[in-house]
Amino acid sequence: MNPSDSGIDYDQFGRVFMLGNGKGGVGKTSLTANAAAKTAREGLPTLAIDVNGQGNMHRDLGYGPQDQGKAFADALADRGPLVPLQGVRENLDVIVGGPEIRKINGIIQDVARADGFFEAYLRFAVCLQPILPRYGAVFIDTPPENPDLLRLCLLASRFAVVPVKYDAASLDDGLNDFGQAFKMAVGVNRQLRILGVAHCFSPRNATRIHEDIERRAKQILGKHAYVFPRAVGHSSTMANLIRERGRTAYELEQERQAGNKTIPDAAGALSADYEALVAQIFTRANDLAKAV
Repeated sequence: MNPSDSGIDYDQFGRVFMLGNGKGGVGKTSLTANAAAKTAREGLPTLAIDVNGQGNMHRDLGYGPQDQGKAFADALADRGPLVPLQGVRENLDVIVGGPEIRKINGIIQDVARADGFFEAYLRFAVCLQPILPRYGAVFIDTPPENPDLLRLCLLASRFAVVPVKYDAASLDDGLNDFGQAFKMAVGVNRQLRILGVAHCFSPRNATRIHEDIERRAKQILGKHAYVFPRAVGHSSTMANLIRERGRTAYELEQERQAGNKTIPDAAGALSADYEALVAQIFTRANDLAKAV
């Protein structure tokens, strides 16, 4: 199994990050949206990809449901380049998700019957590669409880970030599902690396919870599993406000500082969490790239 036989050059995927866990509700979409918005704001041409049948990234970034993922599914069916929605923010484009994404499982099966599973699972990478030269960073939001699409995303990425929250489904079932998909994918995509586990949605300064997450991550993903030092806290008020207004935590905090009294003080703490975690993700990616 040689990816180059399908036209894949994994040297081009050096700044593709996927956010994955076998379970939902762990922060994948929120972290993807905030990471993409941050890198775009800092001047790096950025692409966010919503590989999710719910398509909730449009709520976080405020661009509406658009075609609900039809262009994405069509590109994979036709083996053509992905077509981004441009200008969601300055320097930020999006591959739109939504209910049409659910057709991709059937597309994978059709390709597998015609050309084999190897070609089927590389199809996302094949469609992404032609547009990679436009972007300095790409973030992929993966769906929960869908092993085929998880493998598809891993084979189109260089770095995997694994968001978790402190519950058994996320830490045990979710990490196990991710670990199984990763073992398959790294046998093909030999440049693929797990950057680390991102702890989301616990009370701030929850040191014992953070330590337990690190212990359990090492048990499942291996003794060298890395947990990012910065955790992302939780505010139900902010979570609702972000999706009502289609603004990231940082953007809402800027509005609060400018005098918008409808935005709570919690915006500052949540914004700081995301900003610090995304910085740690990039620092670790640079460190791993230098170590190769």
